Amino acid sequence: MLKLIKILLKREIKKSYFILFLIIITLSSLIVCSISYKNYKFSEKETIVVDSKLSEEEYYAQHPNGSYNRYLSNYKLYINESINEVKLNYLFNDNELFSFENIYKVQVFLSIISIIIGSVIILNEYKNGTIKMFLNKGLSRFKIFMSFLICCLILLVILNLFLFFVYTLSLIMVSNSFELFKFKIPSISSDQIVYINYYLRCFIKFLINMLPVVFIGLFSFCLSVICLNRLVAISVSFFLDVFGIVIFQWLLEYNIRFLMYTFLPYLDYTIFNDKLNIILFNMKYNTNLSLCNGNFILIFAFVIMYTLSLMLFIKRDIN
Repeated sequence: MLKLIKILLKREIKKSYFILFLIIITLSSLIVCSISYKNYKFSEKETIVVDSKLSEEEYYAQHPNGSYNRYLSNYKLYINESINEVKLNYLFNDNELFSFENIYKVQVFLSIISIIIGSVIILNEYKNGTIKMFLNKGLSRFKIFMSFLICCLILLVILNLFLFFVYTLSLIMVSNSFELFKFKIPSISSDQIVYINYYLRCFIKFLINMLPVVFIGLFSFCLSVICLNRLVAISVSFFLDVFGIVIFQWLLEYNIRFLMYTFLPYLDYTIFNDKLNIILFNMKYNTNLSLCNGNFILIFAFVIMYTLSLMLFIKRDIN
């Protein structure tokens, strides 16, 4: 199986569409980095405005099916985070630090590329008849499926890591300085200011934000196996990726909160970049969105899609 994975990787990396994706990522990184750097140099600190706490009567007047106790716990987190933000803005000049925040916007764009890769990588083999050739060579269907799945996963990770590397080089180019790697940013822990390496922190955050990008690519892969239609796989995956959070918010207005246990609100982790906003969101809609929950839900959703697609791949006749 390892030999087949190596063969598939070498073949996919050499394909013109993959090289085109690398070029698009490079150009988009340069453009976004250049624009964001210029804007960031002249940015001003935002004033932290703290919303007042609602009374129990006021809360239930707005959310009759909500939980006031959950609202109070979220409000406590909201106040603590607001205090932390005020401390940081008061003690440190944000303009002295160059932000990596815009790299996550480019990373979200990668989900489109991930959908395309996931939907074509195995359907092309059906079209070219190579799956039947692999079967004739004695490879089991399970090994063939896992080889393509692992190959798809590796390609998605490569694209994400390539983005981080290219964006870092772009930062150095536009800032004309290697001082980027000397920057340190503050964070609040137990009411004390702790300094950690800025670049390392951004890289870890980038890896966390990579999870939904990889998920939507693998989701598209599994969907293409289930329906054997590239257009359907791309259309459904793209629609969920773009409008998932919008649909989720719209249905929350009708108190349909069970959707917070689906992958719909977790297809874009950039919503967690602003802790105040996500806490306010949880307070308003009586939800419990968090990165921890998102990781478990995305993994669970992938396991379901993986199981369905594998079963169909094993049982389906291959002509």
